[in-house]
Amino acid sequence: MIKSILKGIKSPDKEFSPIPFWFLNDTLTDEEIARQLCDFHDKGIFGVVLHPRIGIPESTTYLSDQFMHFIKVAVQTAAGLGMSVVLYDEAMYPSGSAHGLVVAENPKFAAQAIVLTEDCTEGKLIAKCKSGKYIVQVNSGGTIRGIHYGEDDFEENAPPAADLLSQASVDTFIMLTYQRYFDVVGEYFGSTVIGFFTDEPSVLGRCCRKNCFPFTWDFEIDFEKAGGRLDELEGLFTGEENESTILYRKMIFQRELDIYYESLHRFCAEHGIALMGHPHFGDDIECERYFDIPGQDMVLRWVAPEKDPLGGRESAQGKCSSDAARISGKRRNSNECFGVCVRNDIPWYFTGADMKWYIDYLGVRGVNMFIPHAFYYSVRGKRKDERPPDVGPNNIWWEHYGQISDYIKRISYIMTDSANEARVVVMCENRDMRIDKVREFYENQVEFNYLPYADFHPDMVQGNSLVVGKNVYTYVCCDDNERVPSLQKIEGIKDLGYRDIYTENPCPTLRVSRIQKNGVRMIFLTNEGDTDIVTQASIDDATELIFIDLWTGCYWKQECKRYNGKTHFDLSMKYRESLLLILDCNGTVDAPLQNKKEYASVDFRMIHHDETKYIKTYAGSLNADKVNNENLWISVDAEEMVECFVNGNFVGVSLWNRHEFNLASYLHSGENEILLRVTGNAANRFTNYKIPYGLNNDA
Repeated sequence: MIKSILKGIKSPDKEFSPIPFWFLNDTLTDEEIARQLCDFHDKGIFGVVLHPRIGIPESTTYLSDQFMHFIKVAVQTAAGLGMSVVLYDEAMYPSGSAHGLVVAENPKFAAQAIVLTEDCTEGKLIAKCKSGKYIVQVNSGGTIRGIHYGEDDFEENAPPAADLLSQASVDTFIMLTYQRYFDVVGEYFGSTVIGFFTDEPSVLGRCCRKNCFPFTWDFEIDFEKAGGRLDELEGLFTGEENESTILYRKMIFQRELDIYYESLHRFCAEHGIALMGHPHFGDDIECERYFDIPGQDMVLRWVAPEKDPLGGRESAQGKCSSDAARISGKRRNSNECFGVCVRNDIPWYFTGADMKWYIDYLGVRGVNMFIPHAFYYSVRGKRKDERPPDVGPNNIWWEHYGQISDYIKRISYIMTDSANEARVVVMCENRDMRIDKVREFYENQVEFNYLPYADFHPDMVQGNSLVVGKNVYTYVCCDDNERVPSLQKIEGIKDLGYRDIYTENPCPTLRVSRIQKNGVRMIFLTNEGDTDIVTQASIDDATELIFIDLWTGCYWKQECKRYNGKTHFDLSMKYRESLLLILDCNGTVDAPLQNKKEYASVDFRMIHHDETKYIKTYAGSLNADKVNNENLWISVDAEEMVECFVNGNFVGVSLWNRHEFNLASYLHSGENEILLRVTGNAANRFTNYKIPYGLNNDA
């Protein structure tokens, strides 16, 4: 089975392809749609999300016959290429309004809210409060971002948000969008079309009135039947919680689940496709049960390598989707990643190092479907400035995107159809995933899974273990002993006598995931920090280890010592490096021993500077007769992307510092010409910012 795993890693199946948002944001033509899809396919991309985006001309009306013609062309072309398609369910976002068509069907379908006012005639009177003020129901004033210019936030034509708490409103949304798509491309449902993507639904909409709270028509009737007092909802506005405000929040959230998410899920189930996308918040773990492919959205650099990657609610994202999938036994979970994750608030300033960091951040937490945000159909005019960067065809690494695609596939492959071997389960609430508590597990290399209290069932307790699907937990970290039976409770690291990987030196930026796939046990390690990790390490198994660099697919063995039931080895992980360790207990697989890298010193001089393409070319010379060239590398300090050539032959590309290239098989006797082509960040091309690039002693 190990050989099968190695084969799957070396040549991962197209099922595990990234599935990027494809911003359909300009005048659409059959020819250009087909050309771009073929280009994606050539780069190892075998799926897309068809995402209508701002920049579509007003003459192409959303859901019109003309609009749907282009959707059908895209689906048919993808089918011919063997690619998958995910249909996006809105005319930009957030989902649920059908570009304002829901409200156009019935003005009462506009998103509703309650406000606290002194004017009881401002809207529908809900309650008079003890303070003398009134709670009234009004339109929230919320909007969505549309697909035509003039329809963005706070612009006059921004489409009105619909009421996601009204069954009639949601049914209208489904009829206008989901059914419309099925009528046009339904023959591809369950084959080429694999799902609908619903995007961060918001019950109030964007840009809504200040100081308002979600509501819907006749909600007050259900609320009072449940024991709530309407006048006590004044506490929502004053910040004074009471039994009625607690009940209100619970009922509004449950109504969103029952009406919006359940209705969409039911349509998808009845039509043989998956409900995909993500909820509004990064720790909305209970919403995830309605998704066939639970998802989240890594956006706006809320989580980033230069920040505290373990702090704040958005740091729960990777675990939120992956553990939700584990709880419900779903194969895949996704993340819409990289959206506006730019450095220093500079549009387009997103680097290869950043992209690698985010992939590793999500992958080691169990994400196994990556939805890059985004590939732009067009960067003409203002389109280049709408939520950049393009991380695909309009970025510097596009020619080499196949390597990025393969890396994503490898991580997705190992994290799919595998059982996680975490022994610790952390009980949590929706929108409270105990971020401060789990930090010590991350920093001490103890893997854990989340389980919301709402998903706990007594029959999960089997002897001294908690069994959830494929996962068996022996330690429970919880703060509510009444709701969880008396299993082995822990407060934290101090109560554990093990680590998933032991390190001689503290390694707070080392992340670990232990998994078993097809009977093969593996450990996935990532370096989440900005410095190298060098330490002695060990694991609780006496075994041989196969080390795999998932970026290249190469694997090797290195010297290990086995005693006292443990395997001891040197662990060295460079900046932005990840490793997969396969536990080969019987030593059944031959793998080459790791050779120590030998580095050559080469002096480079710049020989050309293309200031329009932001490329600097450097030349150097190496006499192969004077070095041991069997395992010879060079290492260079440069920003940002470096392509290496030896004697005119392409050696490889490196997307982050420090850049290393193995020259051995490219050298011949005597002098060898080495060329480095260094390309600057895309922000140089698309903005007025000047991001330094080139060799760093020259930049």
